[in-house]
Amino acid sequence: MLQTIHDKAKGWIAYAIVGIITVPFALFGINQYFEGGGKLAAAVVNGEEITVQAVQNALVEMKQQFGGQLPPGMDEGALKTAALDSVINQTLMQQKIRDGGYRASNQEVADAIAVIEVFQKDGKFDQQTYENFLKMQRRDPAGFEAQVRTDLSQQQLRGSILDTAFLPKAEMERYESLRNQQRELETFTLKMADFQAQAQVTDQQVADYYAQNKAAFMTEEKVQVAYLELKRDDLAAKVTVDETALQQWFDSNADHYAKPEERTVSHILVSVDDPAKDAAAKQRIDALYADIQSGKRTFEDVAKTDSDDKNTAEKGGSLGVVVTADWGPEFAKAVTALEAGKTSEPVKTEAGYEIIRVTAIKPAVEQEFAAVKAAVETDYRKEQADKAFTDAADKMQTLAYENDGDLAPVATALGLSVQQSDWMTQSQGQGVAADEKVRNAAFAEDVLKSGKNSEALELADGHAVVLRVINHEAAAQKPLDAVQADIRSQLLAQAARQLTAQKGEALLAKLNTTQAWSALTEVGVGSETAVEKFGAVNRTDSKLSPEILQKAFAMSAPAEGKATWASVALGTGDYVVISLKAVKAGEAKAEAASHAIYGQSLGMRELSAMLQGLRESAEIVTHPENL
Repeated sequence: MLQTIHDKAKGWIAYAIVGIITVPFALFGINQYFEGGGKLAAAVVNGEEITVQAVQNALVEMKQQFGGQLPPGMDEGALKTAALDSVINQTLMQQKIRDGGYRASNQEVADAIAVIEVFQKDGKFDQQTYENFLKMQRRDPAGFEAQVRTDLSQQQLRGSILDTAFLPKAEMERYESLRNQQRELETFTLKMADFQAQAQVTDQQVADYYAQNKAAFMTEEKVQVAYLELKRDDLAAKVTVDETALQQWFDSNADHYAKPEERTVSHILVSVDDPAKDAAAKQRIDALYADIQSGKRTFEDVAKTDSDDKNTAEKGGSLGVVVTADWGPEFAKAVTALEAGKTSEPVKTEAGYEIIRVTAIKPAVEQEFAAVKAAVETDYRKEQADKAFTDAADKMQTLAYENDGDLAPVATALGLSVQQSDWMTQSQGQGVAADEKVRNAAFAEDVLKSGKNSEALELADGHAVVLRVINHEAAAQKPLDAVQADIRSQLLAQAARQLTAQKGEALLAKLNTTQAWSALTEVGVGSETAVEKFGAVNRTDSKLSPEILQKAFAMSAPAEGKATWASVALGTGDYVVISLKAVKAGEAKAEAASHAIYGQSLGMRELSAMLQGLRESAEIVTHPENL
């Protein structure tokens, strides 16, 4: 179920659904929907509390963007800080929205929800499906719609800033000139590998490094857990099906299996793109209708020459067979009001003004139970399995809490078997422990140190787990003998990198004086034949690494008859000396697409500035110790 939302919801809708439903469920387990989240405050913004739960939700969402792992170069503490900042910004935005009177209308909220596929049935929004889905997720429609309204209102505020940002033409052209600038470059690379033989590391240096960095040479803490798995597919296999139950299901849902009424329809459209032109459109459609009624022109002729629907014009306005449920309510109302062979007066619809003709009607056909029995059984089994899984998950959570520290009563009540995992660490595991939620639960303080059962965790759609730790191995210091080879290799690499940089700095100093690559021979690091001459390059030239390009385009333009010299140490340990020979100004012409990109970039800067201003003027008290 939750995976279905992930697959089908896009854009802001993904945040509205996944952020509102999936994240709290995945993070806190089923229990949160019965007992409520914690009340500790993570921050107070202008007197408004931000709960720890809200920050943890944001934290999980951030991790999901990186496949459930920590982003590269960021530890857990830094990610928590980022999540807290994000929620503070959202709160400030919401306060700004309230103060500024931004508010999405009821119709906008309804329209946004109606297009979410998970709430649709047979391609259209279905109120019962919507209510059932939210009910299964322990959400009430009012709360969900309030969150959608908040998201839409925030879009209004963001749009008022992003959509009004602009860049003067002169500034845009100046930027284009800089972006298209070319620079004539030559480089020489000192290879770290050439200096590795000169690098020396003593046993004492290895021992000292070990003593000073013992925390870096620890085994990972690990645990084994006992766990229970609840799977909806297993429950589905146990659903008993009899003829009476299927017949009752069919009787209650017969409209779902009926073939809907079909009407063969043609139309003439006068679209209304601008409300200010509504009167003119109405006058035009009335004139066309008068021509048809008087016999001056035929319906087909008007459709071919005057209809704004060019896709149907060549076919005399024919839309073919129409199932009204697939169209807008105003159009559907007009179509269903017509008898076969009749033409409507001009009517206002979602597309504008239309003249509609129905040429044939094929009545709805009620399906016999026997004809759709297989589909009925599939739907019936799915519904019963969904209910059974929800009830069993509720029971699992309650019993795991009531029998804290013992999974046997839970297993007996639900007819499950207690299983045992392999050893897992906080960062890695196999089998059920491959899921980060399982590892996080296993290393939670109450579970790890107090021996309690975890909360019920939904790992995937229709798959819940509860666990407890049965074996624990604390982190331990690795002996020097086990790690000295790795330490020596690391220190040798550092020494080689330092030697390479020292030689490179000496070369750079000489080049600044001599202004000639002959300094290579004088310093003793190579010859002029090893100098690479790239000619004119741009900022995205693939012949050079991003590190070299970034440095090269930050260098000062050379004086007449001279070169500008600079250097950059690469991540590989190599050291590159750069000679900038000349700078050529780029073309200043800016295309419309570029103008739009600059406007968006400027809009984001202005939005960021607004947020910064809100933060600077706000009273913000944070409680990171509660996270």
